[in-house]
Amino acid sequence: MIEPVSSAIDDARATGPLAMLYGIADGVALIAGFLAAICIAALTGLILAEIFVAFTARFIPVMPASIGIGWEYSAYLMGGSFMLGAGMTLRAGQQIRVEMLLWLQEGRFARSLELISSLIGLVVTIFLAVTMSQLTLRMFTSGEVSQSSFTPLWVPQSVLAFGAIVLMLQMIIRTLVCLFGGRVDRPELGAATQIES
Repeated sequence: MIEPVSSAIDDARATGPLAMLYGIADGVALIAGFLAAICIAALTGLILAEIFVAFTARFIPVMPASIGIGWEYSAYLMGGSFMLGAGMTLRAGQQIRVEMLLWLQEGRFARSLELISSLIGLVVTIFLAVTMSQLTLRMFTSGEVSQSSFTPLWVPQSVLAFGAIVLMLQMIIRTLVCLFGGRVDRPELGAATQIES
């Protein structure tokens, strides 16, 4: 496995405003990661409940064949788990990356490639966070609700917007780390690293 780009300056020893930004971004991403885990657990519970209801309906005719909000809330929980977990996945260096570029990163252009990809990612995540936040605000002010469960649409949208903001914050930190020569990834924050150890 290719090691993440690093330098002699480790972010654990960084001081001042940059170290404070590291701490805030990692703390917020960790909270979002726990919320993503809760979304996955709730999604699993909802799917199991849906299976149980469908199975029971075969033997009890008066039992409904499905949970009315099952599909809708499954989509909300799936989107929430994806967006809330994205920031921590990025910081832990467990996002999917192009293997060819990782091979190129072993050379002297490693930091430059990381900086260019971080800048592109920063532009994309800023656009995503702003757009998701605007959509959430529009849903809140218009009072739109879903057709099947009458759930106010700003509620699931706000979860997605929060996840996008966390990802944008991590991208800002990643770009700053590339500029100042710190360690880009923190694999010890990743779930896979915790499971393997």
